[in-house]
Amino acid sequence: MEKIVILCVDDEPTVLNSLKIDLRRTLGQTCFIETAQGGEEALELLEELQADGYQLAVVIADYIMPGLKGDELLKRIHETHPNAINIMLSGQADLDAVARSIEHARLYRFMSKPWRVDDLTLTAEKALQFYRSSRQIEANNAEIYQLNADLTVLNNHLEEQVSHRTEQLRQSIQELEALSQLKDDFFHAVSHDLRTPVAGMLMVLRRLQNKTIDFTPELPQSVAIARETLDRLVQGSERQLKLLETLVEAHFSDIHGIPITLELVNLPTLMHQIALDYESWLQEQQATIHVEADPHLALIYADPLQLRRIFENIITNACKHNRPGIEITLNAFQDLDKMRCEIRDNGIGMTQDECNRLFDRYARGGARSKRSTGLGLGLFLCRQIIQEHDGEIYAKSELGQGLTVWFTLPIKP
Repeated sequence: MEKIVILCVDDEPTVLNSLKIDLRRTLGQTCFIETAQGGEEALELLEELQADGYQLAVVIADYIMPGLKGDELLKRIHETHPNAINIMLSGQADLDAVARSIEHARLYRFMSKPWRVDDLTLTAEKALQFYRSSRQIEANNAEIYQLNADLTVLNNHLEEQVSHRTEQLRQSIQELEALSQLKDDFFHAVSHDLRTPVAGMLMVLRRLQNKTIDFTPELPQSVAIARETLDRLVQGSERQLKLLETLVEAHFSDIHGIPITLELVNLPTLMHQIALDYESWLQEQQATIHVEADPHLALIYADPLQLRRIFENIITNACKHNRPGIEITLNAFQDLDKMRCEIRDNGIGMTQDECNRLFDRYARGGARSKRSTGLGLGLFLCRQIIQEHDGEIYAKSELGQGLTVWFTLPIKP
């Protein structure tokens, strides 16, 4: 039970007893009822109650008393207990005393003697409720004030953290920009400082390919080179140049994307042209190619040069990664609002896990890559090209069952 007190003050013992009996009957279970016979006694009692941890909730005081009158007593109690609810009882109080109590003691109500019991108990009950509500509001306000103070501290701390993190982010961005510039400088060196001498050597070798070299033993500066050796040197230089160009293109495609020029394309016609262009080379590889696409397929908007790169890359990979004698099939068909293209071979195949990584940067195609000297960027660039067309590219295979690469292209741009 809370240590809440209602204090009754009157100079007549019979009045105090009557007050105590009436209040205990209705409020005795919720608070303590204390009495004092006069103002001085009331002030002393309040000091004792406060020392024992009691809270003064309501004061009911008579106006006419020896010594301290009711209005002066309530004023002094209000100074030390500002939350207490003050009620004045009297049969002859003047209006000035009531006015002073209202002004200086926050008088809650004035009641005339003799009082009605139900009026007294109801007034005391409402005063007690008002006291408790005021205390609860005061506690809530104190909690809100503390929460606001804590929030201010947190906000200040958060601002410091944001400022610190922002500075860290700014420094990180500067470091990333510096690293990006360093990487760009490196690729510039690759594209210029390495590409230039390789291209120059290739030009010299091709010039030698196109002329007859007379071997003269008397001239020490002349060196005899077998035609087969010269051809291998040319092929090696071409391969190096192609690797450098692919590496640079893969780098800059991440930054700027691969430029595409859309136009209406007839996929079956494009497939037949590619098959015809590669017929001689495929014969050298002991491979065959077939086109199964329906010639009446709808036209699509795409970049024919970039699509040719995809087909050529996958076809050459199929020959490089498999034994001679493989068959390659090109097909296309409409799938809802997209065109689906397939390039499949009957080679050694690969696991599906390897298929899932086939278009990643520097992927080498698992066991099939043993015969490859590339960087693993060709199929990565194929994916970049398809993504620029808003399409998707995938591969499916099983060991010993060949490989199928398929990609989709939107029919309408």
